[in-house]
Amino acid sequence: MAALDVSKVLVGAPDQKTTGAVLDAPLGTKLPTSATEELDKAFTSSGYVSEDGLALKTDRSTNDIKEWSGSVVKKLLDSFDGTITWSEMQMSYEALCHAFGTAAVTKTAATTEHGEQVTLAINSAMPEARSWAFRMKDGNARILIVVPNGQVTSVDEIDFVSSDSVKLPITLSCYPDSSGNSIYIYVDDGVKAAA
Repeated sequence: MAALDVSKVLVGAPDQKTTGAVLDAPLGTKLPTSATEELDKAFTSSGYVSEDGLALKTDRSTNDIKEWSGSVVKKLLDSFDGTITWSEMQMSYEALCHAFGTAAVTKTAATTEHGEQVTLAINSAMPEARSWAFRMKDGNARILIVVPNGQVTSVDEIDFVSSDSVKLPITLSCYPDSSGNSIYIYVDDGVKAAA
């Protein structure tokens, strides 16, 4: 029986230094394999995420196999789906690219006459699939969620109101990699062995 260990009780606070905790990179970028490994420089951040943080959901649909009298004797996997949802809080080029794909967003640099200008062209095209990393910390402990192949498949209702920031509510669909895994979660409890 495992002993109680408070160091294993973690919160999902963002691990932000100079970048946000949600990062993406082109498919084929070298992926980390531990919670403390530095990310490849190809990973870029879009900035702040709302206070609701991330929600990771897995869904396994099954079909029942019944014996002659109607009792279920086995379940077969019909489908598996993994999704991660969050809300981007910045109306930046990077956040709009996360939500709608790079083909839908253009940027013009700031000049002496205007600030940086971003144009979003919303249409039926799906954003490109990318690799994703979600960094979290709790004191010295670290959590890293890695999605080798993820595609934004939904951006829910965007509200433009004077009482709250504009948020981009994103749903990321997570597809299997060459090993058949859609999502990896790496944890380092931060408790180092004595020298």
